[in-house]
Formats: sequence, structure tokens, C-alpha cells
Amino acid sequence: MDNKCSRPALTNTAKLESVMPKITICILTYGDYAHLATRVIESVRGYCPRSEYKLIVGANAVGEQTLKYLDALRVNGAIDHLILSQANLNQCPMMRQMFLKVESKYIWWFDDDSYITEPGAFRRWIDCAEQAQERTVMWGPLAWCDHPLAFAPDLENVSAFVRNAAWYRGLPPPSWRPGGKGEFNFNGRGTGDGRWIFIPGGCWLMRSSVIRVLDWPDRRLIKMGNDVLLGEAIRQQGWELENIGNAGVAINTEPRRGEAGSELVAPRLGLGG
Repeated sequence: MDNKCSRPALTNTAKLESVMPKITICILTYGDYAHLATRVIESVRGYCPRSEYKLIVGANAVGEQTLKYLDALRVNGAIDHLILSQANLNQCPMMRQMFLKVESKYIWWFDDDSYITEPGAFRRWIDCAEQAQERTVMWGPLAWCDHPLAFAPDLENVSAFVRNAAWYRGLPPPSWRPGGKGEFNFNGRGTGDGRWIFIPGGCWLMRSSVIRVLDWPDRRLIKMGNDVLLGEAIRQQGWELENIGNAGVAINTEPRRGEAGSELVAPRLGLGG
């Protein structure tokens, strides 16, 4: 009689996890800027092992040259999901459509004016995530704004926006008034803590489960301050951001484009002072 060990059959979920790449790279393209779309996508193709990622591209009102380029990549299998909109949906509505296609453990997001510059970047970003504690959920270069006017000038009361959010968990929002973020004497100044801490939206890595829990982007958002408010939504859950710097990625390399609106203005990098 043979003493052979038998292995339990894999469940469908386990089978899927065994073949599904851990990371989905999401790239948002916009307008008639074929050179930007080409630069970021080719940086991914050149520096990331194809078997280890899925690629989702959102195309907001792209020009004919960009469209031909993206469609050729889709046909050749270089893009796994291509989401096209003739009209400019703006960032947040397109994000929501893209995230519906994600099945992996992590999302690595790129605006089209960010791109990979170093061969080891893919491994550096994913290793940071894999080695992190569960409460750390997002990675990239940490930044902060010290007033809502810097990221949401069209919102009369950003604190009320936070308090009315489905993701609000009762923590006092950032404010320099006493009590902001629960502080009454921040750094000995007799104030609250008014720093809105976040990772800039040009490039970040996140656990996909966080997107599901938060139902992100917030359905009230179009494009204003999306990244700053995401940082606050994460803080509300008791989760953490990890500052890994740019880590081989050029981020937000172009001037703002598109229609005028409430966009993030000049965030401060780092957490000094």
C-alpha cells in the first residue's frame, strides 16, 4: 500500500489568487496628449514584468492619435481593459469605472503625466506593500496641505463635507482651531492640527480592499481634492499612509490641464513644521 500524501483541492478563490497578478496598474489618459499617454504606458511596459500585473487604461476625451495607440495595445493584449469616453468624465467618475475591473490585491495608479524612470521601481513599490503591516494601506510620497482653500476652494465647509461622508468615523477633521484632529495645543502653539496629510494623486499604490470599503472615489467628487480627501478617509478608519518617496517614478511632471476647477494647489511635501 502506497503512503502517498494527498493535497486538498484548491477552491475556486485559491485558484484565482494563484494565477491572478497581485497588482493592477491603472493609468488615466486625457485629451490630445498622445506623447504623455505613450510615455507612461511604455514606461510600464519597459520596466514592469508583464506576467505580474494587469493593465487598465481609462481614456477621457482622448485625441485620435492616442485612441489609435491605445486600441492597438488593447488588440495586442498589452492593455487588459480599455475604458473609453468621448466626453471628459473627469477623474473621479472615470476612476470608479476603472476600479470596477480590478480583481488584484493592489492598485498602482498613474496619471498620464507620471511615469516610471528606474528598472527597480516595480519591485520597490510592491515590496513596500508586501512587507507592511495590515493597517498600512497606501504608499507613495507623503504631502500635506494646511488649509482647505489649497485643495477644495469651491467647498464652503470641508469639515462638514467630511462629517457627512459615508466613510466618516467620528474623528475630528483637520483644523487649526482648537480641537482639530483632537489636538488643542499642537506643537505647543495652542491650536488644533490643521494638516491634511495625503499622498498626491499623480501616483500611488493602495490595497484594493480599501477602495471597496470606502467606496472610493466618494460619489460627491468630480476631481476637486480627491487625493487629499482620500488621505482623510483613510485616517478616519484608523489606517495609515507610508511615505516611500517617489521611488523611481516621476510624478506630476506637467502643468494642470483640462477645465478650470477645484484642483489641488502646491501641496507641501514632507511633514516638517
